[in-house]
Amino acid sequence: MIVNAVKLCLENMNKKFVDLSRLKFDELDNRLKETLKKQKIQERPFAYEFYHQFRKLWDSGSILGIVSADVVIQAEVNKTYQEIPHLKKIPDFLLHKPNVPYEKNFAVIEFKMASNIDEIEKDFNKLVAFKKILGYKYLIEIIIGKENSLKTAKEKIRRLNNSNGEEIILIEFNTDSWKANDYKIKYK
Repeated sequence: MIVNAVKLCLENMNKKFVDLSRLKFDELDNRLKETLKKQKIQERPFAYEFYHQFRKLWDSGSILGIVSADVVIQAEVNKTYQEIPHLKKIPDFLLHKPNVPYEKNFAVIEFKMASNIDEIEKDFNKLVAFKKILGYKYLIEIIIGKENSLKTAKEKIRRLNNSNGEEIILIEFNTDSWKANDYKIKYK
């Protein structure tokens, strides 16, 4: 299943490629030094390393039991490149068959930092739009953060659950344990 493949790619990511530098300067005040000592993570490095791990899985042939050989993963393209009627958004990743009718679309993936969870509805709206307008089968949101921030994010996300909505698969990636867990909600 695609969820297990995504989780495997997340857990196989190399920490050194997603962690930002922590420069330390003697002249900095103590409060700033403490801030710089904390783990610094951002969404883009995780997305890039995820893409690398996904391609490694793809190139090994392991993904072929999940998606057909003519499906590709494409990272976010420039939003002006492709004009999709009624849709002015491009997500972080698309898994689809390029240049074929919409019914061949497989999955759309978004990344969000748990610390930025107040912006999650924008991602959810984008995911749902890709399903309704372009027929994507799986809607996947990856939430990245430390255990406490993931817990807070999950509480906020659960409040958005609507039994009549579209199914969104949420994958929490815990940067403390380097493990991924999944759950589902229905949104709008």
